[in-house]
Amino acid sequence: MSLACLACKQNNVKSVRRYRLDTRYGHDVFGDAWLHQCGACGLGLVQVAPRANPQALAEYYVRDYRKGGLYGSDVADANKFPKDNLFYYNRRQSIAELVSPHIGKANPEILDIGAGFGHILHAFGQQHPRSRRLAIEFSDICVQHLTSLGVQVFTQPVEDVLPRMEHRFDVIVLSHVFEHLLDPRGILDLIHASLAPDGLLYIEVPNIPAESLLRYPDHVWAPRFDEPHITFFSALTLRQMLTSASFEPLFCDTAGAEYTNISWLRFHLPHWRWFLQGLIPLPLFHWLRRQKFTQAIRVPERVESFYQYGGFRIWIRSISRKKTKL
Repeated sequence: MSLACLACKQNNVKSVRRYRLDTRYGHDVFGDAWLHQCGACGLGLVQVAPRANPQALAEYYVRDYRKGGLYGSDVADANKFPKDNLFYYNRRQSIAELVSPHIGKANPEILDIGAGFGHILHAFGQQHPRSRRLAIEFSDICVQHLTSLGVQVFTQPVEDVLPRMEHRFDVIVLSHVFEHLLDPRGILDLIHASLAPDGLLYIEVPNIPAESLLRYPDHVWAPRFDEPHITFFSALTLRQMLTSASFEPLFCDTAGAEYTNISWLRFHLPHWRWFLQGLIPLPLFHWLRRQKFTQAIRVPERVESFYQYGGFRIWIRSISRKKTKL
């Protein structure tokens, strides 16, 4: 197979294992995909091949990605925002707490690419009330939610939106978006051109180092499946890709709850939480999630592990400053 590395563009990759699919929609988009690791550039970057069709992938995110209440869509409620989903609320608060000390302006312009329901923009707004906040988002339910909050939303691909914008941003955010991009290195170049001098780029991705791909790292808040991720990062590969794109990493470390390595057998058994949840009819489950008497089993208003760093944790967080290209 002739497959170019997404980082160095050389054709020296080797197969690692089959791509782990999760949904029937994913089968339509990714088909019989495998994970491959680059052996040429020293990064050892891992990516999926064959590549998904760009149009099919875009439609997947618009229509299918949040179907059936996935990824917080069942509790998205502008009237209860930002505490409608305490998992997102916790994570976004910890992100704003990490990034805000690096923002030097009182009125920064902030763009969230793949903004979801807007929890990150809200958290930054609390830290910087005079900021201007914009979003790029595909998902219909998220666009409706963001619009109801008064956020200006662009629904076109980032490759189309960024070149048309005349002003430059002080902060650009990609939280759990970078690993979904077909051309992450190319997007870094677009972002570099769209940042103001000394502008900041925040990227958060799942922590999937190459050595873990043949093992079974597991956590209730981390996916067991690869779908729909396209590129898989360690803190080292993320840092080196940022450096290669003329960014200066100010911070790059693992974050959040710690993974547990489990056996092959346990990996193929369901999470009991998700298994029992699947036995409940979906409308009833959504109703239960909104009731006060289920509050005790929900995510609390502050999860301390979201503010902890280092070790074998489920995410990688990075803050990078734009450097002038020579």
